[in-house]
Amino acid sequence: MDVIKSRWSILQIVNLGTFMSTLDVGIVNVVLPTMAEQFAAPLAQVQWVVTSYLLTMVALLPILGKWSDRMDRSKVYSYGFLVFAVGSLFAAYSPNLASMIVSRIVQGIGASMILSNSQAMVRKLFPNHEIGKALAMNAVVISIGTLSGPAVGGLLMEWADWSVLFLINVPLGLLALLCGLKWFPRDTKRGYQPLDVIGSVLLAISTSLLLLGAVYGESKGFTGTIIALYASGTVLLVLLFLYERQISHGVIDKVLYTNRGMAVGNSASLLMNVAQMSTLIPITFYMQQVLEYPTRTVGLMLALQPVFLGIASPVSGWYRDKYGAYYPTIVGASICAISMLFIIWGGGIHPIGIALHLSLFGVGMGLFQAINNAEIMSAAPPEKISLIGSMLALIRYFGMIIGIGMAVLMAGGMGASAVDPVELTGRIKGLFGAACAVCFAMVLICLLRPKEKPQAEAPTGSAKASKPL
Repeated sequence: MDVIKSRWSILQIVNLGTFMSTLDVGIVNVVLPTMAEQFAAPLAQVQWVVTSYLLTMVALLPILGKWSDRMDRSKVYSYGFLVFAVGSLFAAYSPNLASMIVSRIVQGIGASMILSNSQAMVRKLFPNHEIGKALAMNAVVISIGTLSGPAVGGLLMEWADWSVLFLINVPLGLLALLCGLKWFPRDTKRGYQPLDVIGSVLLAISTSLLLLGAVYGESKGFTGTIIALYASGTVLLVLLFLYERQISHGVIDKVLYTNRGMAVGNSASLLMNVAQMSTLIPITFYMQQVLEYPTRTVGLMLALQPVFLGIASPVSGWYRDKYGAYYPTIVGASICAISMLFIIWGGGIHPIGIALHLSLFGVGMGLFQAINNAEIMSAAPPEKISLIGSMLALIRYFGMIIGIGMAVLMAGGMGASAVDPVELTGRIKGLFGAACAVCFAMVLICLLRPKEKPQAEAPTGSAKASKPL
């Protein structure tokens, strides 16, 4: 198939979906206290506005990925914008907390339709020797969305109520829907493997239980309920893997661990997300509670990580498309390990050390993340690219779940009880030592990656462009 000439313009529709999903998370977090007051509900209940959205995504991602491989994934992706916009409209006019949570579930369904196919759409649009640059551009958009979410939410709340924060998704979603239906390449070859219903249900329940354990364990620590959630989720995961070994069409596709490049990429991606989440939450808590920084200062410090990720990603993407991903991923993982030392060294935890850690970790992630994703997607069979892309997104959530559990285990629940600053400093240093070991393990895994240069070839042959831009 010929390379799609307007691929870089079409990519901006994918980037719009990425921007909407990342912007939405930051915006909603800003308005939770206001919702609690308006709905006359405790903040613990209002937290379900965020939790219901995350639970819906982790439960549906693999199911929708498998389903999209059987259908025209460009339509699944495009109509995801419509579902997300409808959920946003309902959320904006929700009269009570229950209807708000239902609206957020609808938003989560739309977001799952988008996220399960976003990596696959890039794979369809671009030849292998351009995927790195394309996903690097997407990483920059993620950085912009992550940075601007709280700021946009705060600014809008200065002159309007929280409903406007949801209403802005409606025109953006409808615009993306129309552009997607008109310009996304259509699928002409599709996979027809049967759906793995039992495996999908087991995966959905197990990941939901683990996510609930992570969300509530973050603030309460390891209570009996939290341990039960983690234990039951883990048991179901073990049963899932035992079951998946017996069938040929499982939701945990065998290509995920039998293909060397994909196995290396997915394993390293899991560890990267563990390292990021296990350190980001405790250091944020430390700046607020021990260093007593105002919210604005904490926000500026945390912004260092996505800023430097956005700077490093394009450089890494260019290098991967020209020379391969082997060396940048190793260097990126090594820089992440080195960044931990600025917290570990010395008698205390100092602002300069925090800034250096966040900046260097952002550089390491920027060098690693986009091109690691590019290697995974370029190795995926064309008839399974949506499933592989959805599992890649799910792995990020697994990394988040493990990272939060690791942080709670070593540093204690963030806000569970008052902690002596000296004791907390020691705990966090120990946690960062463990995260440094995780990053070093990631370096060793990346050494197993095949040394291959991307070939100048057309994108996957399963697509046909609908109309030129």
